[in-house]
Amino acid sequence: MELVNQVVDVATVSKRGRGIVVPIRMRWNNKLYQVKEIGLAHQVREGRTLFHIFEGSDGDLSFRLKYNTDNLQWMLEAISDGLPS
Repeated sequence: MELVNQVVDVATVSKRGRGIVVPIRMRWNNKLYQVKEIGLAHQVREGRTLFHIFEGSDGDLSFRLKYNTDNLQWMLEAISDGLPS
């Protein structure tokens, strides 16, 4: 995966009654990506800040999104097209 570490816009949906928010679309470099699959979702704490990490795919690209619960920002941490660099 190629490290990106850029703030991105993300649209989410809330899973009713389960307290789960899931990304469904991401805008990066003026292009809109539909999140078709979330393979892994977990939480990590860095100091006092809780982050939600989502690893998913739009069908062609794989990516890792990180949600900061302190400043409510989404960051695209890494992206991959599956081909060797």
